[in-house]
Amino acid sequence: MSKPKILIVGAGAVGLAQGFHLANGAEITYLVRPGRKPAFSPPKKLYDYKENTIRTFDGYRVVESTAEVAGEEFYCVFDTLDGYTARSEGGAATIKSVGDLIRDSKNTFVVYDAFGLDIDLYYETTMGLPKNRLFLAASMLAHQPTTSIPIPPSADKDLIAQADLLYSANAGNTGLVVINTQPALTQKFEHVYNKNGKLKVQKIPGFAGRIGTTLAFPQLVAWNLDGYQDIEHLRQNTEIWNLLIKAQKEVLTLPRFGWTGWALSWIVGSWVTGKMLSAPVAGAAPLSYKDFNAFHHGGKVAKQDIEMLEDLVAEGEKKGHKMPALREIVRRGNETQEAKAKAGTLLGVPGSTDQSVRKRV
Repeated sequence: MSKPKILIVGAGAVGLAQGFHLANGAEITYLVRPGRKPAFSPPKKLYDYKENTIRTFDGYRVVESTAEVAGEEFYCVFDTLDGYTARSEGGAATIKSVGDLIRDSKNTFVVYDAFGLDIDLYYETTMGLPKNRLFLAASMLAHQPTTSIPIPPSADKDLIAQADLLYSANAGNTGLVVINTQPALTQKFEHVYNKNGKLKVQKIPGFAGRIGTTLAFPQLVAWNLDGYQDIEHLRQNTEIWNLLIKAQKEVLTLPRFGWTGWALSWIVGSWVTGKMLSAPVAGAAPLSYKDFNAFHHGGKVAKQDIEMLEDLVAEGEKKGHKMPALREIVRRGNETQEAKAKAGTLLGVPGSTDQSVRKRV
């Protein structure tokens, strides 16, 4: 029996790491930008931090346009664009073209790894698909080779030198965390994903995932303000830490989160926030969680993170909900990224001196 087909949008670190683990149960096709096909052609070598080994990924195909796969039936689409890129002109055009491709294939669903305020509505409208065909997921940690992330003492440097990308599963051998708004689709996705025999899907209830992922962004930007040092260093930076605690309260008491958010605003204080930030550290090991975030959220997807906060501030103030602490984190976050861009030190961002930060509030 032939394997189902999965179309993955983007062949970066996340796309390749997830595609490798999906390939045991599916035929993988990557959709990349025009002119980029040679860069992503197989084989690729993936370094697994947890097992200190190299895995070779081949047997997939790469296309540069949905026209190349017109008429094919896909089991699902896995979109790996970050939230900022997804909402860019090029990202929107790509997402729309994929929606056009699969719209009439009623059983084809979409998994997306993009974060942003009301990102679900954005995908629904841009792709022209009903929400019951879409759900959000967060990938395990994966990155391109870089000197910005130190090599763990347990790692084989010779193996890492061979790698086209590196990845580390989350705690409990979790490869993907699904915000379980569509349980039937999650089950279908798990059926294919679990065939890799190593990594599994973790499911988080829809509403809890929505609040948790929203709170992650003020935490990440505040951590960036502290230079992505150890969590304890951030906690001891009382100015930024107290600003973060106040900002989270402002977010949780937004009307969109209702009475549940209001109740949580009294629970998510300093202790809980510390646990939320420190829990993934051990799960990422031996990959350094702080150095990965400095590279990824301090550079590569920093625009996504700040844009999320800008949208939260705009929404709150529009409704008469004062958000001075979150606004201050946004202001400092923009200043931090502008300084990095000026110095050419935006980690993970090619041509970082040209990466201006868009101010929206």
